Amino acid sequence: MDIFNEVELLTITYRSSHIINQTLSGINQKFKITIVENSDDIFFKKKIENRNNTKCILNYENLGFGSAFNVGAKTINSKYLLHFNPDALINDEIIHKLYEISKKQNFGIISVNESNDKTFIADKNFNDLKEVENVKGFVMFFNNQECKTTGYFDENFFLYLEEIDLCKRLLKENKKIFVAKNLFVKHLGGQSHDPKFSEKMELQRNWHYLWSLFYFSKKHYGLTHAYKITFKKFLSAFIKSFIYFFLNKKKFLIYKHRFLGLLNSYLGRKSLFRIN
Repeated sequence: MDIFNEVELLTITYRSSHIINQTLSGINQKFKITIVENSDDIFFKKKIENRNNTKCILNYENLGFGSAFNVGAKTINSKYLLHFNPDALINDEIIHKLYEISKKQNFGIISVNESNDKTFIADKNFNDLKEVENVKGFVMFFNNQECKTTGYFDENFFLYLEEIDLCKRLLKENKKIFVAKNLFVKHLGGQSHDPKFSEKMELQRNWHYLWSLFYFSKKHYGLTHAYKITFKKFLSAFIKSFIYFFLNKKKFLIYKHRFLGLLNSYLGRKSLFRIN
């Protein structure tokens, strides 16, 4: 078996037509790529599927990262699955190195280092790995057959902490998590979506970060711990939203959404907030 049969690629997009072609330009078209688009953008689907070996699944609504990942991953049966964010400038060389590393390791996930400058290999000894408890989700190379048993991501998360949650579950099943110390991928950060949605996306991020923080803490460490690490944030968001109501509309909306995200998590409600 060769790399093009054993490795398939997956990325999750939301109105990402402005960036995705730049990312895909560094990837050999022999790789099979699945793109899961969290909207009903049929024009995006038609355009992107003109690329060889690329399929696009439309969700027709914004399901968030974890749920959309699961939709795509469940259609992929290759030995290895490489996920990358639309604004992570992965390339063939990095993919091949991750594949070479994978042949020598028993692992659940291997990730890379985040670079603000460029995608590169820092040292000829690219096999050098650091065992970690969790990784950032912008690039994740999965031992797919090993990870399928977990069901991948907890779909209660819409955004934030879902990759840390998955890593904790993998570790409980004695599956190792690594970072390839000498592999660096440029991550543009926050540019996966069309810039015209930036203000609304900021509100969504603030709502879901606080929702996810309480849910994650309660799930793994118990209710008391979850309240302990979030209650000051809850009070702070409430007070600042009141203050900024009179002073700064943008900051008012941010703290309002932080407060509402935590309030909904406290009340046991699902992470249902979406931008329109």
